[in-house]
Amino acid sequence: MRSIRLTGFAAVLLLLAFGLACNSRKAENPPLKDNVKKAMEQADLKDVTVDEDVDKNVITLGGKVHTEDAKNRAGDVAKSAAPNRVIANEISIEPVDNESAAKDIAKNVDDAIEKNYKAALIANHLDKQRISFKSKNGVLTLKGKVNTVDDRQAAQDIAKTVPKVQQVINELQVKNRG
Repeated sequence: MRSIRLTGFAAVLLLLAFGLACNSRKAENPPLKDNVKKAMEQADLKDVTVDEDVDKNVITLGGKVHTEDAKNRAGDVAKSAAPNRVIANEISIEPVDNESAAKDIAKNVDDAIEKNYKAALIANHLDKQRISFKSKNGVLTLKGKVNTVDDRQAAQDIAKTVPKVQQVINELQVKNRG
């Protein structure tokens, strides 16, 4: 009878410790989306959208601006407001005079990035891995699973060499072998 109470007591302690660990993780990595949004407004970048994935430690900037300088400034503002986050700057640049043509060009560039990356994976014998990828405004995001840590790094290194890629977000996971 005593061992059952101790086991129950131990289970309660274990649950309490788990709850505290989860809360301390949240305290270590609090959401910063609102801080970044306020900073964008203060910097007169109201058309920039902000999304956050706390678990992956990534803040994604979207929307559109009219110049490369404004896109870079938005990235700098986000980094200042959330210095411990990875900033995925997916903002599109659409000049005031011809927004439709700019969208078509950006789409064509992203399509070319994806095709070039696929060809590079094939050339480097990584096409059999479970790598999915998407380019948006020059940001190439890698997802899926690979066999080894070396494969994960190789996929990222290859992505950085693709023409017109401005940033690589590597969310690839290494398969557990066991």
